[in-house]
This record gives sequence, structure tokens and C-alpha cells, in this order.
Amino acid sequence: MRSMGKLNLLRAGYEGKVGQTYGVAKKGLYDIKAVPFSHTPHNTRQTTAKNEFTGLNRIASQVVKKMWQYLSLSDKGMYRNNALCKAWKGALKGDTFHIENLKEVIPEDGKLRIDTIKYDPQLFTFIYSANEENPDEQSSNQVIYLAIVTNRQITKAHVSGRGNSVLLSSVFDYIDFAYFQVWAFKAIPGIKKWQLKGLSISDPIFVIIVNEVFFVSRWRWQRIPFVINEVLYLPPENAKIEDEILKIGYFA
Repeated sequence: MRSMGKLNLLRAGYEGKVGQTYGVAKKGLYDIKAVPFSHTPHNTRQTTAKNEFTGLNRIASQVVKKMWQYLSLSDKGMYRNNALCKAWKGALKGDTFHIENLKEVIPEDGKLRIDTIKYDPQLFTFIYSANEENPDEQSSNQVIYLAIVTNRQITKAHVSGRGNSVLLSSVFDYIDFAYFQVWAFKAIPGIKKWQLKGLSISDPIFVIIVNEVFFVSRWRWQRIPFVINEVLYLPPENAKIEDEILKIGYFA
């Protein structure tokens, strides 16, 4: 049964919910408050939309910090990350946003080369770089964005720089993800505005910790593993135990 508000015409107040307000009587006076709006999705479609937007919003909130002046967008009346999400709404598809979805909004023409430079598994330090494969006079004025994102679309480190290459050095203080990916794109100066292109995305780099030593590997899976409550599940095609040794990879 729905509760109804009780109006008191003599004292110009009411108790209970009326429209989007709620009245409470206090010592003969009335305190009128707005009913809190629930942001919790109410159905499957809303839940899917929320999951999609959350991932893209996490990516966008970091990109605008380094690349806002090259995105040719306006933040009038909205946050900058929301403005970028609106511009990149074409990347929203499926139940959860994946970094690969950005192929829908950033051309892959003139792909950058993402290199593994150095990695220390005990100190959790690593260095990545993005390089222009076909450098010329025009590319010396471009701006490259390079970032590392987890399977939850959380940016762990990012950098931007002008020219044909950019170097990213970082340290992971702790590991709370199953894999990460390295991605990059470039902004090229045009006649009236900057143009985005050259999208490059690494394969997932999976994480394994053995005796507190952090190992990573670029595997290609027959079936993609999945993560539930921070636990990595491997399908039978990708993992087996022989002589008490766990072997991970592709087995015909």
C-alpha cells in the first residue's frame, strides 16, 4: 500500500510523501525535504547501460587530463569527461565496455608501434613506449597519448608527448586486476582542429603472482578467460595439470 501525505491546511504543511517531496512534523513546524533520487538501475537494460558508461567514463576521465586541448570539444555545461563520453558514445556496445570498442571512434590509420622495453617482476616496475612507424616532418608536431588500463578499465598510468615517440615508466604498488592492456593514439594538427587516429591496442597482458613475484605474459587464448570477484577462471583448453605442475597455454 502506498503511503499518502497528510496536508494540514491551517499550518500550511504536510506529513509524508507528496510528489517529489517529503514532509516531517517537528514541534508544530514542518520540515519539507526533497525525496532522494535513486541512481540504482531498475532493470536489465539500465544495468547494461550503466556498466557500459562506467567503463567509458573511467577511460575518458583520464584522457581529458592529458589530451583535452586536442579533442576539439566544449565543456560548457558539463564535465570534460562527460563531453568526451558523449563524443565517443559510438564505443558503447555490449554488456561491458572494452578498450577495443574505441575502434569505433578512433581510426586505426597510421597505427603506432607499442613496444615492451623493460620489466622487473620483483619491483613491479615496467616501461612501455609508443613509436610512430612512418615518421615524417608532419608527425614531428603530433601528440601521442599512451596509457595502461586494467580489465576494469581503470588507468594505472598514462603519459602524452609531442613528436614521433613517447615513453611511459611506472610502478604498480599493488595488483588488484587480472590483466592489463597498453593502448595509444595520436592527435594530428589539421587546418581547423586536431584529428585523432593511429589507435593501437596491445593484447591482454595477464598477471600471475607466485611466491610474491609478479609475472606477466602476452597470451593468445583459444577461449578468453573471465574474472568473477577478482578470481581468474581458465577454461580447460587453456590450462592443465601434469606432475603437479600447472601449465597454461594453448593445447591442441
